[in-house]
Amino acid sequence: MIMARSALPDNPIIMQAFYWEMGTGGYADHFPEERDLWRLLPAKAAEWKQWGITAAWLPPAHKGMTGTYDVGYSSYDLYDLGEFDQKGTVRTKYGTKEELVEAVQVLREHGIGVYYDAVLNHLMGADQTETLELSSRSPDKPGEEVEVWSHFTFPGRQGRYSDFQWHWWHFNGTDFDQRSGDTGIFLFKDKQWDATCHQSDSYLMGMDYDYEHEEVQEQLIRWGVWLVETLDVDGFRLDALKHMGCHFINTWLQEVQRRTDKKLFFVGEAWLNDAEVLKNYFDSLTAEELHVFDFPLRDSFRELSDNDMFSMRRLQHCGLVNQEGYAERAVTFVENHDSQRDGEIMGLHRYKYHAYAYILLRERGLPKVYWKDIYAYNMKDGVAKLMEARKRFAHGPGYEWEDACDDVVYAYVREGLENHPETGCVLLLAKKTETDWTSRHIRTQRPNTQFVDWTGNQEHTVTTDDGGWGEFGVACSEGRGWSVWVPKPQT
Repeated sequence: MIMARSALPDNPIIMQAFYWEMGTGGYADHFPEERDLWRLLPAKAAEWKQWGITAAWLPPAHKGMTGTYDVGYSSYDLYDLGEFDQKGTVRTKYGTKEELVEAVQVLREHGIGVYYDAVLNHLMGADQTETLELSSRSPDKPGEEVEVWSHFTFPGRQGRYSDFQWHWWHFNGTDFDQRSGDTGIFLFKDKQWDATCHQSDSYLMGMDYDYEHEEVQEQLIRWGVWLVETLDVDGFRLDALKHMGCHFINTWLQEVQRRTDKKLFFVGEAWLNDAEVLKNYFDSLTAEELHVFDFPLRDSFRELSDNDMFSMRRLQHCGLVNQEGYAERAVTFVENHDSQRDGEIMGLHRYKYHAYAYILLRERGLPKVYWKDIYAYNMKDGVAKLMEARKRFAHGPGYEWEDACDDVVYAYVREGLENHPETGCVLLLAKKTETDWTSRHIRTQRPNTQFVDWTGNQEHTVTTDDGGWGEFGVACSEGRGWSVWVPKPQT
């Protein structure tokens, strides 16, 4: 009798389920279904489950100051998830609250967790102005009297879920004086910018929360608990962490977790491209449950894209994901809604599949894939292949095969699982050179086994010897320079 093997362990993947231009301009013409994201998500759930997606990062679902045009980062009312007539609309850019609740339910029924994008740095689009005096230390107009949009009454919601109103004393400063029409950075009297990981980055935009104010802390914690209870989300993506007070971040994470019944996942955006700076940032926090996006790794991908002199050997060490003691907290990614916007130059224009193969096949790091790459930029088939390879083969200990890593080639081995002989893989990434193809002599943990390139970029078969050694090849190419060699599937 053939004994059934136990199921493979999960190899988690996060899907960023939106991009900045979604549902607008030419994208709305080519992808009209994206105008109603909450209706579209349930149709994607089965496909995502097949690929191995385990969680979806949703955009900020609350009402923004520009209504249906707002991506969600110009936060107006955190409690209005597309339910109340405010800012000229009931729905948000993505749909109504009812549609959102249904979308979350369908995703979770397919085993896909949901992470909500929490924008807790500022509020914008206040309902009334207030007059106040600026600090003598204000960068602009020190000591002067100004009129600012700081009183939030949320008239369309009429106190439902929360009757709290925000006033100027709940904030540290803002960037617009209604009386004069002047813009600048205005620090309010008796206030100071919160202590952040980069003090020069304290102010970002809008009405900047005063995290030292007890009412601010309690209201934002109360909202986080309400959001978990209302949508049954599994975690949060925290926007603009480097502009927020470190003490508040610790408090918010710990209190929201303490006041909810489920174990939550937290990942923050601290856009810091230096791994040492990110490590210092982690060391300044006591909230061990926080993960961060690996911007230093992504910066290395950008250098690979822009610089022909980039050595592939460097991929052994770059990013937070390769720092001992910090790798398990790194969420690795290739692009996001900020790095890849139309008209911007920050997006990767070369070697993007190489980057996806790197984050998806390695043992360390929690990878995030990006809707715009997959659906708008026609990378669906290639990235889906890599996600399926992660799900089926990328198991067991992983390490660079250092003798095979050089200026042109990066080589990485996954040993596979002992009770699953169909698992394990060899990842080869190669830059474009004058030579079309190269190979590396690498040892696997699968002796006398036929290997094939799961990506299809190499069509031949490699058979390992009694010691598990094989000669694995890869194209030296931008368009085909990634290969994932796996035990030849039996079906």
